[in-house]
Amino acid sequence: MREAEVARDLAREALGLASRLQGRVAVRDKGGGKGPVTEADLAVEKLILEGLAAAFPEDPVLSEETRTRVDLPARRVWCVDPIDGTREYVDGLGEWAVHVGLLVDGAPAAGAVALPGCVIWGGVGGAWAEDRAVTIAPLSDLGRATVIHTRRHLTPALRRKIERLGAGNSVAAGGIGYKVAQILFGRAHLMVHDRGTTWWDSVAPAALLLAAGGTVTDARGAPLDYARDVQHRAGLLCAAPGLLGPALARLSA
Repeated sequence: MREAEVARDLAREALGLASRLQGRVAVRDKGGGKGPVTEADLAVEKLILEGLAAAFPEDPVLSEETRTRVDLPARRVWCVDPIDGTREYVDGLGEWAVHVGLLVDGAPAAGAVALPGCVIWGGVGGAWAEDRAVTIAPLSDLGRATVIHTRRHLTPALRRKIERLGAGNSVAAGGIGYKVAQILFGRAHLMVHDRGTTWWDSVAPAALLLAAGGTVTDARGAPLDYARDVQHRAGLLCAAPGLLGPALARLSA
């Protein structure tokens, strides 16, 4: 799929740029509880937007820092998060990623998540970590599962949800793309995120997780809505095959 290959190449180039700039750029707060933004976010976004405009000039793009207007619903929409996990990036950690994802007819269809050391890419037809095919092993026993969750927004309500799941292990980490990558690599099996997120947070990771056999819903188990509001106000629930049902049963008990 050409779209997946373009996403891969742009995400790889953007990852290199962001890695070179890490620790060397100015940081400011966007205000309104939206967190920090750096010169690297803006430089990476410019690189990706120019690349998408050259490859697919007719396609609209939603990107975190630019917020260009897109008339919804649109048949094809690219969703870009130049640096997902900016706080981790600023702190010099490796738990951040570049997201380039494509929605087709309201569904995640292709994308790339580039994190330090690896570019994961794909869509309809499969997912790859660089040149290695990625398939998520099924798991139905929550007692053998590792839940991965946010480090910075671990609220009492989220703690209660994690406890209710009764998973064998839980791990805190940074950006959504990084956390989903851990499911793709088999290091975690379930991601619970009960805060609002956006399309640029979710599209690329969701496309890869679905291509590798996993599942993605909101935190209540409902399908993600990519038709109107660019916010997922009910959060995200990402799971290895076999775990969504048991997880929802525990969370709703």
